[in-house]
Amino acid sequence: MKIIKNRWFKILIFIFIFVFTFILRAHNYEKTPGALHLDEMLYAWSGIYLIETGVPVSWSTLDYPKRAEVFKGIINYKGGQPETSVTLYKPWLDEPPLFSLIVGFFAHINGAARTDFIPSSYIRIPSIIFASLVSIFIFLIARMVSNFWGGILAMLVYGTVPIMVIASRVALPENLIALIFVVIAYLLLKFYQHPRFIYILPIPLLIGIAGLSKPTGFFLLFLPIYFVLKKFAEIGKLKTSFKYVLYLFLFCLPFIGAFILYGIYYDADIFWQITSIQSFRPVGFKSLGWFFVSPSYGTSILTDGWYIFCLLSAAYFIFSPKEGLKRMISLFFIYWVGVVMLTGGEGDMLAWYRFPAFPFLAILGGWGLQILVTKANLFTSFLAVGLLLGSRSLLVNAFRSNITPIGYRLFLGLFLLPSIFNSIFEKQWLLKLSKLLTVTIIGIGIYFNVVYIYNTFELECESKSCPIVPSTFLSTLHFPLIWRWIVLK
Repeated sequence: MKIIKNRWFKILIFIFIFVFTFILRAHNYEKTPGALHLDEMLYAWSGIYLIETGVPVSWSTLDYPKRAEVFKGIINYKGGQPETSVTLYKPWLDEPPLFSLIVGFFAHINGAARTDFIPSSYIRIPSIIFASLVSIFIFLIARMVSNFWGGILAMLVYGTVPIMVIASRVALPENLIALIFVVIAYLLLKFYQHPRFIYILPIPLLIGIAGLSKPTGFFLLFLPIYFVLKKFAEIGKLKTSFKYVLYLFLFCLPFIGAFILYGIYYDADIFWQITSIQSFRPVGFKSLGWFFVSPSYGTSILTDGWYIFCLLSAAYFIFSPKEGLKRMISLFFIYWVGVVMLTGGEGDMLAWYRFPAFPFLAILGGWGLQILVTKANLFTSFLAVGLLLGSRSLLVNAFRSNITPIGYRLFLGLFLLPSIFNSIFEKQWLLKLSKLLTVTIIGIGIYFNVVYIYNTFELECESKSCPIVPSTFLSTLHFPLIWRWIVLK
């Protein structure tokens, strides 16, 4: 069809998907995850204290000396909820300062009091911006390695899968690292196509920003080194690669030095002690399995069928790699999984350690959806109906019932029948019917995802009291006209 190939039509589709997913991510962003998210407070308190007093102060569970303790007790928001019991340390040197300064700046300009619990509505604004930029780079990368519609599908996956959307809201440095990671990936793909220094030039700065947000960001250095060596080895110019590698290494050193000097400036003894504790977390061979079996965006597991489907897609493409640039997407994904395995601990791998892998998981998940439709056989149909409608169960609470057992079994059977018959009789019309049903299931699944994300706060707090913090213009964004079909009655 000519309209599908029309340039302006494609631009309109891109704008629509971008705006749609932006509103979905921003709507009630301060309420889900819940406002009482202590790990976000690590950076919020540190940043606002740095800006207003010049010394980082925040809570920690690490082994600080008693002399560094400055407060122990209850902190709340203006005398009410949210409220928590913490021990604050000065100077707080768990992490580098850059991300803390970013979220602390937004807390400061919105008038937050550093002695209060900092409202999530202030400190999550940067993450919404980061995620929007990540969405654009997901599109650019997927379009580069496949085509325009592959880019649109990847952007749609990243913007509608519950774990990915809600994770991208939180004020944690992994969301900034995710943005930096996709920018570096885009530059490396361009370099792999055309090995020019211009694509390598900004990478040390990007790695420096990531590392000064959280030390795991410095691990991004080894990926461009790998690409440089691999590309120049392929074209028979391995000697040239050493200049590039030396540039990458040397120009990352000042940022590592800045991190060390920051810690030594405030308290060398505390800095080396905390760095030693952080560097020797217990790791082990259970870490990869833990990555796959504990899907979440916070501290509790969320059974998100779409996220699980994306993981299965990632595994499929690892075993059946795409050709050319497409195989690099799997490489980017497993690279960050490897970073998490080395740094995140064997059994205490927190949800946000995974966040930089999500953009590439979205691309792999988009490819998986394409396979569901093109193959539409018994096995792909089973995965589609078994996983992509899972968000229907997330809409259940004390006041909203689940599907009846008879209804579920009847629906499952009716959906699978065409593919079952096609596996026996191999008729073209049965294959087309299976494809149509698969597209329908994907559409219904996306609808369930959108409804869940749009109504998470109402669903969770319909039967209990939840703390509410000040809202912002971003959090009050809603879909024009179509919101009536998305808001739960």
